[in-house]
Amino acid sequence: MTTQTKFNFKASKIDVRAKLPTGAGTWPAIWMLGSNFSQVGWPNCGEIDIMEHKGSQLGTVHSSLHNGTSYGNTIHTKKITVENADNEFHNYTALWSNEKIEFSIDGSLFYTYQPEVKNSASWPYDNDFFLILNIAMGGGFGGSIDPNFTKSSMEIDYIRIYQ
Repeated sequence: MTTQTKFNFKASKIDVRAKLPTGAGTWPAIWMLGSNFSQVGWPNCGEIDIMEHKGSQLGTVHSSLHNGTSYGNTIHTKKITVENADNEFHNYTALWSNEKIEFSIDGSLFYTYQPEVKNSASWPYDNDFFLILNIAMGGGFGGSIDPNFTKSSMEIDYIRIYQ
């Protein structure tokens, strides 16, 4: 699901209540990409990963930022363990201001991105972004897909964006 060309926003509180899929190779994500992606490309448009999960590491959730100072296997990342991530709903939240981006799960803050030097490389977060929710399979982050995998799903209770 994407809001690209439908709803763009910036400096907001984004709150998504979700239950994550299971299975090695699943790679669910709740993330945002700069709306100027087609003009400046990635990573210059910026990327905000509210939640990424490796199905092979059940309960390990990552929040990350990609920009001109670090991207791909970015240094702007933190991970935390979320108990029952696959069978209970949890709130994945980004509180994005003009000064910093804070990530929390179920109201507990665990990562703040606030670069000392803000320029177009370290802070492309002054522009509009759009929201994406997806489940990728495999890849560099998702890893090998369990040969016995048949199906799984990411359940979304709600998405709220406060401006």
